[in-house]
Amino acid sequence: MKHSSIVDGTSVSPKAPLTVSRPDLIVGGSDGEFRSLVHNLLAFSARLEAVRARFGALVGLSGIQYTVLISIAHHQGDEGVGVKAISGHLSLSGAFATIEIGKLVKLELVRKRVNPDDRRRVLLSVTEKGRNLLAGLTPIQQDVNDLLFEPLDKASFKQLLQLSRDLVTSADKAAAYADYLSEAEGGK
Repeated sequence: MKHSSIVDGTSVSPKAPLTVSRPDLIVGGSDGEFRSLVHNLLAFSARLEAVRARFGALVGLSGIQYTVLISIAHHQGDEGVGVKAISGHLSLSGAFATIEIGKLVKLELVRKRVNPDDRRRVLLSVTEKGRNLLAGLTPIQQDVNDLLFEPLDKASFKQLLQLSRDLVTSADKAAAYADYLSEAEGGK
Protein backbone atom coordinates (compact mmCIF):
# COMPACT_ATOMS: atom_id res chain seq x y z
CA MET A 1 0.00 0.00 0.00
CA LYS A 2 1.46 3.38 -1.03
CA HIS A 3 1.28 6.17 1.51
CA SER A 4 1.15 9.86 0.81
CA SER A 5 4.35 11.80 1.28
CA ILE A 6 5.00 15.37 2.29
CA VAL A 7 6.50 17.81 -0.23
CA ASP A 8 7.39 21.19 1.32
CA GLY A 9 4.63 20.82 3.92
CA THR A 10 2.01 19.57 1.43
CA SER A 11 0.67 16.03 1.49
CA VAL A 12 1.05 14.40 -1.91
CA SER A 13 -0.98 11.33 -2.76
CA PRO A 14 0.52 9.26 -5.56
CA LYS A 15 -2.97 8.63 -6.98
CA ALA A 16 -4.25 12.20 -6.82
CA PRO A 17 -4.91 13.68 -10.26
CA LEU A 18 -2.66 16.53 -11.33
CA THR A 19 -4.22 19.97 -10.96
CA VAL A 20 -2.01 21.44 -13.70
CA SER A 21 -0.88 20.13 -17.08
CA ARG A 22 1.96 22.55 -17.90
CA PRO A 23 5.28 20.67 -17.61
CA ASP A 24 6.95 23.75 -16.07
CA LEU A 25 4.65 23.40 -13.05
CA ILE A 26 5.12 19.65 -12.53
CA VAL A 27 8.12 18.43 -10.55
CA GLY A 28 8.96 14.74 -10.51
CA GLY A 29 5.58 13.84 -11.99
CA SER A 30 3.74 15.63 -9.18
CA ASP A 31 1.94 18.94 -8.81
CA GLY A 32 2.73 19.01 -5.08
CA GLU A 33 5.15 21.93 -5.34
CA PHE A 34 2.65 23.86 -7.45
CA ARG A 35 -0.06 23.32 -4.85
CA SER A 36 2.42 24.31 -2.14
CA LEU A 37 3.07 27.55 -4.05
CA VAL A 38 -0.67 28.27 -4.30
CA HIS A 39 -1.18 27.61 -0.59
CA ASN A 40 1.82 29.80 0.33
CA LEU A 41 0.43 32.60 -1.85
CA LEU A 42 -2.97 32.24 -0.17
CA ALA A 43 -1.33 32.34 3.27
CA PHE A 44 0.70 35.42 2.31
CA SER A 45 -2.41 37.09 0.89
CA ALA A 46 -4.30 36.47 4.14
CA ARG A 47 -1.45 37.96 6.15
CA LEU A 48 -1.22 40.93 3.78
CA GLU A 49 -4.97 41.53 4.27
CA ALA A 50 -4.49 41.31 8.04
CA VAL A 51 -1.67 43.87 7.95
CA ARG A 52 -3.82 46.18 5.81
CA ALA A 53 -6.68 45.82 8.31
CA ARG A 54 -4.31 46.67 11.16
CA PHE A 55 -3.03 49.75 9.36
CA GLY A 56 -6.62 50.85 8.86
CA ALA A 57 -7.57 50.14 12.46
CA LEU A 58 -4.65 52.23 13.70
CA VAL A 59 -6.19 55.28 12.00
CA GLY A 60 -9.85 54.41 12.62
CA LEU A 61 -10.60 53.03 9.15
CA SER A 62 -11.37 49.66 7.62
CA GLY A 63 -8.59 48.01 5.65
CA ILE A 64 -10.15 48.88 2.31
CA GLN A 65 -10.77 52.50 3.36
CA TYR A 66 -7.10 52.79 4.34
CA THR A 67 -6.07 51.32 0.96
CA VAL A 68 -8.33 53.68 -0.98
CA LEU A 69 -7.09 56.68 1.02
CA ILE A 70 -3.42 55.93 0.53
CA SER A 71 -4.00 55.15 -3.15
CA ILE A 72 -5.64 58.53 -3.66
CA ALA A 73 -2.72 60.17 -1.84
CA HIS A 74 -0.19 58.45 -4.08
CA HIS A 75 -2.04 59.05 -7.36
CA GLN A 76 -3.66 62.47 -6.99
CA GLY A 77 -0.78 64.53 -8.33
CA ASP A 78 -1.46 68.28 -8.44
CA GLU A 79 -4.94 68.06 -9.97
CA GLY A 80 -6.54 65.08 -8.22
CA VAL A 81 -7.38 61.58 -9.43
CA GLY A 82 -10.59 60.09 -10.79
CA VAL A 83 -12.67 57.32 -9.29
CA LYS A 84 -12.09 55.18 -12.37
CA ALA A 85 -8.31 55.43 -11.98
CA ILE A 86 -8.50 54.44 -8.30
CA SER A 87 -10.92 51.56 -8.89
CA GLY A 88 -8.74 50.31 -11.76
CA HIS A 89 -5.55 50.61 -9.73
CA LEU A 90 -7.09 48.62 -6.87
CA SER A 91 -9.02 46.18 -9.10
CA LEU A 92 -12.31 47.25 -7.49
CA SER A 93 -15.63 47.78 -9.18
CA GLY A 94 -16.44 51.44 -9.78
CA ALA A 95 -19.57 51.13 -7.63
CA PHE A 96 -17.67 49.67 -4.67
CA ALA A 97 -14.90 52.25 -4.95
CA THR A 98 -17.52 55.03 -5.06
CA ILE A 99 -19.13 53.76 -1.84
CA GLU A 100 -15.80 53.60 0.01
CA ILE A 101 -14.73 57.00 -1.32
CA GLY A 102 -18.05 58.41 -0.12
CA LYS A 103 -17.26 57.21 3.40
CA LEU A 104 -13.85 58.91 3.25
CA VAL A 105 -15.49 62.13 2.03
CA LYS A 106 -17.93 62.02 4.99
CA LEU A 107 -14.96 61.58 7.33
CA GLU A 108 -13.39 64.67 5.69
CA LEU A 109 -10.32 62.69 4.66
CA VAL A 110 -10.95 63.06 0.93
CA ARG A 111 -12.18 66.03 -1.06
CA LYS A 112 -14.29 65.50 -4.15
CA ARG A 113 -14.64 68.20 -6.80
CA VAL A 114 -15.98 68.39 -10.34
CA ASN A 115 -13.46 67.58 -13.05
CA PRO A 116 -13.16 70.78 -15.13
CA ASP A 117 -12.35 68.71 -18.26
CA ASP A 118 -15.46 66.52 -17.91
CA ARG A 119 -18.15 67.87 -15.60
CA ARG A 120 -19.74 64.40 -15.33
CA ARG A 121 -16.68 63.15 -13.47
CA VAL A 122 -15.02 64.08 -10.19
CA LEU A 123 -11.45 64.52 -9.04
CA LEU A 124 -10.36 63.24 -5.66
CA SER A 125 -7.66 64.55 -3.38
CA VAL A 126 -6.66 63.86 0.20
CA THR A 127 -7.50 66.64 2.64
CA GLU A 128 -5.06 68.02 5.18
CA LYS A 129 -6.80 65.89 7.81
CA GLY A 130 -6.22 62.82 5.62
CA ARG A 131 -2.58 63.72 4.98
CA ASN A 132 -1.97 64.14 8.71
CA LEU A 133 -3.62 60.80 9.41
CA LEU A 134 -1.38 59.04 6.89
CA ALA A 135 1.73 60.90 8.06
CA GLY A 136 1.17 59.64 11.60
CA LEU A 137 1.03 56.08 10.30
CA THR A 138 4.21 56.31 8.19
CA PRO A 139 6.75 55.10 10.81
CA ILE A 140 4.62 52.05 11.60
CA GLN A 141 4.10 51.30 7.90
CA GLN A 142 7.83 51.45 7.27
CA ASP A 143 8.67 49.06 10.11
CA VAL A 144 5.90 46.59 9.25
CA ASN A 145 6.53 46.66 5.49
CA ASP A 146 10.27 46.22 6.01
CA LEU A 147 9.54 43.07 8.03
CA LEU A 148 6.85 41.87 5.64
CA PHE A 149 9.20 41.98 2.67
CA GLU A 150 12.42 41.23 4.56
CA PRO A 151 13.51 38.33 2.29
CA LEU A 152 13.68 40.57 -0.80
CA ASP A 153 16.79 42.22 -2.12
CA LYS A 154 16.75 44.75 -5.00
CA ALA A 155 16.85 42.09 -7.72
CA SER A 156 14.24 39.79 -6.19
CA PHE A 157 11.99 42.80 -5.46
CA LYS A 158 12.13 43.83 -9.12
CA GLN A 159 11.44 40.26 -10.23
CA LEU A 160 8.55 39.81 -7.77
CA LEU A 161 7.05 43.14 -8.84
CA GLN A 162 6.92 42.00 -12.47
CA LEU A 163 5.71 38.51 -11.55
CA SER A 164 2.94 39.96 -9.38
CA ARG A 165 1.75 42.14 -12.29
CA ASP A 166 1.83 39.16 -14.62
CA LEU A 167 0.02 36.95 -12.10
CA VAL A 168 -2.77 39.52 -11.65
CA THR A 169 -3.24 39.59 -15.43
CA SER A 170 -3.29 35.80 -15.71
CA ALA A 171 -5.58 35.55 -12.66
CA ASP A 172 -8.08 37.84 -14.40
CA LYS A 173 -7.98 35.57 -17.46
CA ALA A 174 -8.35 32.44 -15.33
CA ALA A 175 -11.27 33.91 -13.38
CA ALA A 176 -13.04 34.89 -16.62
CA TYR A 177 -12.51 31.39 -17.99
CA ALA A 178 -13.77 29.79 -14.76
CA ASP A 179 -16.85 32.06 -14.94
CA TYR A 180 -17.42 31.00 -18.54
CA LEU A 181 -17.16 27.32 -17.62
CA SER A 182 -19.47 27.83 -14.65
CA GLU A 183 -22.06 29.54 -16.82
CA ALA A 184 -21.74 26.83 -19.47
CA GLU A 185 -22.30 24.16 -16.81
CA GLY A 186 -25.27 26.07 -15.41
CA GLY A 187 -26.87 26.18 -18.86
CA LYS A 188 -26.90 22.38 -19.21
